[in-house]
Amino acid sequence: MNSNQSDALVCTVEARDDRRTSNLPCKCKIAYISDQQYPIEKADSEQVINNVSALAAAGSQVTLVIPRDWRNFGTPKHLRKQNLTDFYGVQRFCELKELVSFPITRLRLEKYSHCILAPLWGKLSGQDIVYTRNPLPAFLSLLLGLRVLFETYRNYEKHNSYLGKLLARCSGHCNLLGIITHSKLSKQSLVKFGIDEQKVTVIHNGTNPDLFNHSLTKQEARQRLCLPVDANIACYAGRLDKEKGIPSIIELAAMTPEITYFFIGKTQKDPEDWIENEAEAKRLRNIRRIPWLKSELLSQYLLASDVLLIPPTAEPLIRFGKTVLPLKLFLYMGAGRPILAPSLPDILDVLDSTSAVLVEPDDLDAASTAIRNLFSDNTWADELARTAKQDSENYTWPRRAERILAFIQERLTKTRAEALAY
Repeated sequence: MNSNQSDALVCTVEARDDRRTSNLPCKCKIAYISDQQYPIEKADSEQVINNVSALAAAGSQVTLVIPRDWRNFGTPKHLRKQNLTDFYGVQRFCELKELVSFPITRLRLEKYSHCILAPLWGKLSGQDIVYTRNPLPAFLSLLLGLRVLFETYRNYEKHNSYLGKLLARCSGHCNLLGIITHSKLSKQSLVKFGIDEQKVTVIHNGTNPDLFNHSLTKQEARQRLCLPVDANIACYAGRLDKEKGIPSIIELAAMTPEITYFFIGKTQKDPEDWIENEAEAKRLRNIRRIPWLKSELLSQYLLASDVLLIPPTAEPLIRFGKTVLPLKLFLYMGAGRPILAPSLPDILDVLDSTSAVLVEPDDLDAASTAIRNLFSDNTWADELARTAKQDSENYTWPRRAERILAFIQERLTKTRAEALAY
């Protein structure tokens, strides 16, 4: 028997194991492995927590497997879980497993140690599926004979091509259940490396519909936040590093001094006060910097705004490659306020000319004209906002959980059928 026949036989035997194939997704034990220490003020951590919480609410037996924060030693587990629930504003939390790891260092030893220990825990605890956004635990889980569901936002054709090639080499493994991407652009980049298209699905991110299920008007939101009722306000919420395209909004602010621009969030790489320093150097008086906010308070600022901004530049997608269909977009849609965004392939997955103002990337003259038109034509602005709000009902965390579980069931069924046919 050659090695290929041996591998196929192993796949067949595993696929015929009733415990691993006959269960519905909600009955499967899913270990979601993340190398982050929580809570942390980052969009990817927000995405993970909302995702696993929605899966748990849908009836899935999901356990979030994370490194133990050394600062929390001595704190009871139920209080640690409550802290995460309060921090991220989720209604229901999944099971939590914290593994001891190295303290946080510049060498990121805590991430590597966790990515090795977590798959071992998954194997020893009898998990049916390992679900992760981190490549290392995904590959190790395959080696340990665990079924793997991998998730990614990346465009591997432009950045991290070595990882795309590695995923392609692993795509034929019988235990790679499937790959979830956040955009069509990401899926296309994987398919170009030779990954079976049936193993890759696009499941967009979402938002928490409860954040905007109240009747708070723009004026009421401004009164709560002590903001001028008659001000023209444009808002950006998210990471405030230069690589996120923030300089383009600062230039836009210089071109439209009659509009006040809110920057809500924090930096990870650049100095926290770089926006204020830039505004002072340009003598801009229409820029306001607001620290990172929890979702409940952030939603009030979005409701108090006239326009919500995605930086009108291609740099975050094309040059840096670390921003593909940003999470904030779904939050903006749920807020029901007009959106100004660049016309880029990832954005066009979700928005069109009926739900947002889409401008040519890096054309600030067009962006300044467009944002002024939004303030001058209230009927048009309201129609765009209304359409985006309606569309957002299709992009919620509960809807996303349904799609994930349906994909798991589809892949389990197909895997079993292929094994029986063999």
